[in-house]
Amino acid sequence: MLSAQDVEELKSLKSMADKLKLSNSLIIDAGRTEIKKGTITCIGIGPDKEDKIDKATGHLKLLD
Repeated sequence: MLSAQDVEELKSLKSMADKLKLSNSLIIDAGRTEIKKGTITCIGIGPDKEDKIDKATGHLKLLD
């Protein structure tokens, strides 16, 4: 799992994935626990070839 800095970076990743024609989806929280409803919490990208996905995500760090 990789880590993004904030929602703006997640949106930027979506834009890059769209440009690369990668399947992707922003995940929006339903608000049933501690996170406010409608909060973008992550993005799913793929499946696709690893080198193609790395063009969008290669700069990200591993989640601690």
